Amino acid sequence: MFKREKELMLFGLATNQYSFRGLWLFLFIYVGASLFAALLTAPAYWGVQWLDAISPSETTKWLLGKRIDIYYDRLRWVPIILGLPWMVKECGLFSLKSIGMPINSDSAKIFAKFFAGGIILSVVIFSAQYVFADVRLKADFTFAGLPEILLCALAGGLIIGFLEELVFRCLIMRAVYTALGAFIGIVATSLFFSYKHFKVPSSIWNSLPGGAYNSEWDIGFFVGYYDTIGISHNFSLMPFCSLFMFAMVLAMIYVRTKVLWGPIAMHAGIVFSIQAYRKIFDILPCPQQEYVGNAGMTNGYLALVLLSIIFVWLCARDIKGDSKSENSLQDG
Repeated sequence: MFKREKELMLFGLATNQYSFRGLWLFLFIYVGASLFAALLTAPAYWGVQWLDAISPSETTKWLLGKRIDIYYDRLRWVPIILGLPWMVKECGLFSLKSIGMPINSDSAKIFAKFFAGGIILSVVIFSAQYVFADVRLKADFTFAGLPEILLCALAGGLIIGFLEELVFRCLIMRAVYTALGAFIGIVATSLFFSYKHFKVPSSIWNSLPGGAYNSEWDIGFFVGYYDTIGISHNFSLMPFCSLFMFAMVLAMIYVRTKVLWGPIAMHAGIVFSIQAYRKIFDILPCPQQEYVGNAGMTNGYLALVLLSIIFVWLCARDIKGDSKSENSLQDG
């Protein structure tokens, strides 16, 4: 089950060959992106302040209301996104087929199946929350605004699903897979995925003038440091395990199908559901959340159990189908 396969090897290598080049490429982009964000976080915030001073608008007010670590996080994605074509080329992934994104009817079926699967999983968990926890319809919710909520949630889900799966599963996982083997590639990447979802701890802002809106010239380096070690301040076992198992499910979908559309769709379906759910309902703290979780689906036993069951099913069942179906997925 965890034997290396040619389709997931980088640089055109055979399954009995190993290379750390992909890991070095990722490290170069990751460190460079972090340095880029650290240098430009304060100037970016100053730019918004200047724009708000000369031409105030709802947009500038909204941007100024964002914490400074949000600026850092978004800026870090800029060189990562811009560097993706270069890294994809350097890794020997010269076509959509080699990335795992063939354009054909079978890919569409894979996408639809896993997108629906992500939504169904979310609905099961959110239904349990609605029944057993304290979940209420937002006071300002109207059905007239539902289409906008769903469209925004869909856009957010597709963007996050595509970017994170391209980075975490297609590039990072395959880099570790090529360097150290299938099992380590899947597990190590899933641990890293979970680690990166623990952000800057909110407690640190109390020690800064201006708190989360401090914009001193070196604030980007401060944020970068705590973004790196934040998990040591706000670690929680349940969210970590749930995120880890979620990443394991996404990785196993990719390994089983060799098609990136599967994990993209599953990820997008869940993010779409979460974003829509948060806009429609108020999820209030209550003791039952220990079991059914909250809108993020990361702090309850239910999500962890369901994800674990899905992972075991993926390990035990060949979801690629017969050889004919598998071959058709690789065409295009």
